[in-house]
Amino acid sequence: MPKTPSHQKIKAYVREVYARLAASGTANVSHAPIASGEDLAHALGYDTSGLSISKKAWNLFAGCGNPLQEIELEPHWTVIDLGCGVGIDSQVAALSLQPPGRVIGIDITVALLRQAKEYAGAHPGCHWVAGDAEQLPLQSANVDLVITNGSFNLMPHKEQALAEICRVLRPGGYLALADLIVVGEMELITEGFEDAWSWCVAGALSAEEYEVLLKSKGFSWWELKEKGNYGPLAAAHVLARKAEED
Repeated sequence: MPKTPSHQKIKAYVREVYARLAASGTANVSHAPIASGEDLAHALGYDTSGLSISKKAWNLFAGCGNPLQEIELEPHWTVIDLGCGVGIDSQVAALSLQPPGRVIGIDITVALLRQAKEYAGAHPGCHWVAGDAEQLPLQSANVDLVITNGSFNLMPHKEQALAEICRVLRPGGYLALADLIVVGEMELITEGFEDAWSWCVAGALSAEEYEVLLKSKGFSWWELKEKGNYGPLAAAHVLARKAEED
């Protein structure tokens, strides 16, 4: 039986693949036939023509959905875009905010954060921080919404990552997540772990696993919507709310 890579090796895989993405200027750096870029964003419901986001940024879009479709932002909110990449969702969220509202984009790939800062020059409400989802560099109970698009599956220690998300959310705060979920029988991955992890396949959970995980980490309400089926996998949106204080 093949040996599963360690958490640190998985993170190294992800950093390496997305650093190549940043250097190449395109999200399609894998051998896998993964749709990407502005065409993918349009198919997922983004109004790409109505957003003042550069073509270079759209070329690096590699999301699994449009998590901001699931929630109406309040203008004063503090929003975290976790695994922000070049900051597409950060910029979209910033359009709905006004001071003191702000978006903090967090990613483990520094090269992508540099590009996010360059491409989001028109959005002063966006801020960029290098950080790991398993140890967020943020104060507790200080965030209204965490969004993550095609990045939760990249996190090898999901229980810790979700515990950190819950920690930084205010009571009653929201998580809006878009990623692939398992809906059928998955074949055992015997090779190509780098691509399988980096393209959200190996780290995918089932709806039942999400239910157990969210309940155990302090979320009092959630809903999961399937958005498209890809054999044993499906795209899905998850919207969850942290429990209010007693």
